[in-house]
Amino acid sequence: MRLTSRAIAVLSLGLTLAVPAIAQTSKPPAVSGAREVSDRNSRSDPNAVTRVEPAPAVVPTNTDAAPQPLGFESDIYCFGYLGDRDERFPLRVSGAENVAEQEDYITNDLLYVDGGYDKGVKVGDEYWIITPEQDVIHPVTGRSMGRLFQYRGRAVIQSIEPRTATIRVTSACTDIPMHSFLKRFEPIPIPLARKSPPAQPGDPASGKAKGRIVFTRDGVVALGADHTMIVDLGAADGLQAGDFLTVYRYSAGREYGIRPVGAYWVNLPPPPGVFIPRTYLGEGAVLVVGDRWSVIRLTDSNRLIEVGDEVELK
Repeated sequence: MRLTSRAIAVLSLGLTLAVPAIAQTSKPPAVSGAREVSDRNSRSDPNAVTRVEPAPAVVPTNTDAAPQPLGFESDIYCFGYLGDRDERFPLRVSGAENVAEQEDYITNDLLYVDGGYDKGVKVGDEYWIITPEQDVIHPVTGRSMGRLFQYRGRAVIQSIEPRTATIRVTSACTDIPMHSFLKRFEPIPIPLARKSPPAQPGDPASGKAKGRIVFTRDGVVALGADHTMIVDLGAADGLQAGDFLTVYRYSAGREYGIRPVGAYWVNLPPPPGVFIPRTYLGEGAVLVVGDRWSVIRLTDSNRLIEVGDEVELK
């Protein structure tokens, strides 16, 4: 059946009026990260207004007040410890795969040691590589505090024979010489602690254990933040890993306040009868504790720090 021109005009007008109504009742697209809020009767009322509220902002978590690591693995595993000068070790490096080409060895080199099944060695055992170094002399008393044994790196047993074994160097802190010693590896955790503001001029003493800096890593004579050193306080004095030590000196004049001891210039307290306030130099965190010695890492410094400067448990 053919439609008249009048019928076609009426039909076109009806379609034109219907399109806006359909558009008003269609649901708007969702907005990512937003929340739709509509009137209760929005589904029944085509003229209802739909509001889109932004999603709440994500507030970052503040970790400043949380315990923080006080050092790095290299501060502990690449320094050393004070021990008896007659300490004995189970194994010693006696050869190397590259002995014809090298005098010192590094990570991934294969070394040969003087013990195997006869000394209870097992594949996969891990060892420190150690060299005995100099005696550590106390800057005030002049007495030996023990011998420094330096950590050169770590190694793992790769293969075993009746009286010898092959080790692979897994981590080298520095060059590893022939005839270095091996000592069974024991992990040393890095302590966590919350820092507090360092001491300021005029602050009173804590009244806790006091000692001195007696040795510095690599013989450094002028110390600042991030340097590591040894002090003459330990477990016998109540120190624990994670404690903090205030570093200070009595600046009473160079004519009697400093003198050479070995390779160091040592700061000494004023003589009897001279009273002056403390000069605060910085603060250090205790990383490793021995019986009467500890390894500390300077966390803050406002002046150069030297061997002989005093420390006090915070």
